[in-house]
Amino acid sequence: MLSKPIYYLWKKDFTSQKEFEITKEKFKKLGFRVVTYMDGQPDNNIHDGLKAVIKKHSDRKASNL
Repeated sequence: MLSKPIYYLWKKDFTSQKEFEITKEKFKKLGFRVVTYMDGQPDNNIHDGLKAVIKKHSDRKASNL
């Protein structure tokens, strides 16, 4: 099974919602899975950002147990 490559977009890089949607669709049509960051700096290390998202999610799950 082949997985789709991932393309990361930062919402704040776009001046309008329409521009964002057009770009997102372009990458989806090229076969990418598109991940959108709603905040944060695009020049930050993506791996640190993903680790923070996972940690926040697991902390939230643990507090609901």
